[in-house]
Amino acid sequence: MRLVVADSSPLIVFARSEMLVILRQVVGEIIVPQTVFNECTGDMSKPGARIIADAYQSGLITVHADSKAITPPENFPMLDRGEIAAIALALELGEPVLMDERLGRQAATAQEITVIGSAGILLAAKNKKLIQNVRLILESWQAFGYFLSPTLITTVLQLAGE
Repeated sequence: MRLVVADSSPLIVFARSEMLVILRQVVGEIIVPQTVFNECTGDMSKPGARIIADAYQSGLITVHADSKAITPPENFPMLDRGEIAAIALALELGEPVLMDERLGRQAATAQEITVIGSAGILLAAKNKKLIQNVRLILESWQAFGYFLSPTLITTVLQLAGE
């Protein structure tokens, strides 16, 4: 993979896990729409905000201007501004989007955008031997309050051989 456009939630969970470097090793360049970056760093007291800001300063992530076509995808008016910005930029660039929220994933898929989830990144990282254990990371994410469906977790752990 050459690059991915990241939505807020996956970016925050990888930052909180101190795994942005691993994310970069799996996906190549991490492109963050300006709206998503603002959501993540607008309040530096929020978890992961400082790490994301530092990742931008060091060049680990690239902040990109929002797409000019930043309107809610048809039939998905309930998406937040960050999800809309990520989908619009992925569509404009013709690149995949890193997104975990169900409705956002459905909207991106409806636009024929390749969608990658955080759990899929963990599987790819394990396959590349960048991480040893998917289960421990998923458990730490759950401890943060990050929601991944029980069915998804079971499937990912089976695929990871855990």
